[in-house]
Amino acid sequence: MFSFLYELLGGEHNNPAYQTSIFPAVGLFTLILSVVFAVIFYVLLGRWKPVWDKQKHWVITAVILAFIASGLAYGQAINGTQEEGDPYMLTFSMINALYAVIYFIILSVFFKRASIFAKRTPF
Repeated sequence: MFSFLYELLGGEHNNPAYQTSIFPAVGLFTLILSVVFAVIFYVLLGRWKPVWDKQKHWVITAVILAFIASGLAYGQAINGTQEEGDPYMLTFSMINALYAVIYFIILSVFFKRASIFAKRTPF
């Protein structure tokens, strides 16, 4: 599943390590990381105080998630291929950041119901 998503935007790579180990591991961890960020934003911070209910806080959270997801993908690509950085790794890391934000947007629809103060964030 994750191989299809990454190859859809980034194209195929001739190194089989991407399909066998890098794409599945990074995809699963990115999905889990997005869930963790949504739980932290909506359940923990969104129920704590009414200071984390603004749209700018949601955007900051999404940007932090994107940076972490990008770094995760780049690091896993370097470790999985045992090569120095190449343009495909950079593209893969940007695609992973995009998917992390997409997951976060989708999860926001579900988790905002559990929030007290951030029920209307980001929409």
